[in-house]
Amino acid sequence: MSVEVAPYVRGEQVPTTEEPSSVTTIKYASRDYGSDIKWVHIRSARDARVQKKHESTEKILRRLRGFLVEDEGEEYKVAFVENDGLVFYYLPASPMRKAGVAAPNQPFQMDEVEVQLSSGRTVTGYTFVPLAKPSDAFIDSIDLNEERRSKLATIFKKFGKAKD
Repeated sequence: MSVEVAPYVRGEQVPTTEEPSSVTTIKYASRDYGSDIKWVHIRSARDARVQKKHESTEKILRRLRGFLVEDEGEEYKVAFVENDGLVFYYLPASPMRKAGVAAPNQPFQMDEVEVQLSSGRTVTGYTFVPLAKPSDAFIDSIDLNEERRSKLATIFKKFGKAKD
């Protein structure tokens, strides 16, 4: 099998004084291999439609408030307040740590966001915002002297039973 390259043959001369048109016609010579293609029309890029680039947009799907219950290494056990009740979840700790959520009982807000990228694709993700600094929390112990014990007993008697 041998391959032969046919020389380029220009069918017509283009005057050099004229500006090139927006459509260029190329005539080429080749052997007929059963193809119907004899002419190729090429439009310049300046006439091509430019796709509009959309700005990326962010839409909040859900906003939940909760607090950190326990740090379990790579996961956090968190509680979300929903319908006046608590719902417990395990979430990856690294994005929450990067946002500044690190202390037990620290409140935070989690937004589920949908982002439309300029390419047209949609990405769903979560953002975390601490509602208090870790340093805002403190543990305070009080000395239960006799007067405070009686007040505590009165509170438990009126509002509930003390757990032993």
